[in-house]
Amino acid sequence: MAASPAPLPFVDRLLEPVRHSTAPLLVWHGPNQERVELSGRVFDNWVAKTANLLAEEFGAGPGTVVRLSLPLHWKSLALALGVLHTGATVSVAGAVEDSGEANIVASDAPEEAAELEPAADVISVALGTLALSFGGSAPADAVDYAAEVRAFGDYFLADPVPAEATALRTGTGSTTYAELFGTPAPGGTALLPAGTGLGEALAAAISVWSAGDTLVVLGDGAQATDHLLETERVQRTLGAAEAGAGTAGAGSAEAGTAEAGTAEAGTAE
Repeated sequence: MAASPAPLPFVDRLLEPVRHSTAPLLVWHGPNQERVELSGRVFDNWVAKTANLLAEEFGAGPGTVVRLSLPLHWKSLALALGVLHTGATVSVAGAVEDSGEANIVASDAPEEAAELEPAADVISVALGTLALSFGGSAPADAVDYAAEVRAFGDYFLADPVPAEATALRTGTGSTTYAELFGTPAPGGTALLPAGTGLGEALAAAISVWSAGDTLVVLGDGAQATDHLLETERVQRTLGAAEAGAGTAGAGSAEAGTAEAGTAEAGTAE
């Protein structure tokens, strides 16, 4: 009988090569020509602070289920990697266990999320790049991600995670850590189109970053124009099937640009 794979600090192994890099790791395009670029160093900082917030505020770790009720966005990817850094499970909308299973829910609509997951702790997430707090209606005991995350440490001391532990739950099933982190997809700078589900996007991001490449993400309202493709030096576009391949069953700044390293992400450090 073959031995089980050894536990590993999966996120630490993914981000360690880019921890001090100033090259772009993630570029997000939103509506109104908004562009946010995160270097490896800046993204690693967001992930570490997020993991520390989850672990210290909520005791997140192996066995914890964190529902991300969020659109495709650079913050939702930072939150997802932060969850995985603690060894917990990311659950997205439409997951097989779709209600009552989450210990923590992070949402840009926290009052609605609290109604759907009444037993879960709630994190309110402001999606504005320059937002210093949530600013909208939220449960009184909700943790304000934008306001609180900056106070947490820049490095997360990760424990090894069992390879067979559940990393991701989507509408089509569950994916282990070994599966999610085991499929590098080389090929140069990759574009993830608007409308991609967060579970598929997370799998795609990990595959692209495992190969040492940059991921360009289009949020709601962003279009893959010829100018954008040329500016970001996109070499391939990931379709829904390719973006979800890691799951089991499952450039130049433009007008209005906000650069995460000098705007919100820079103040997080």
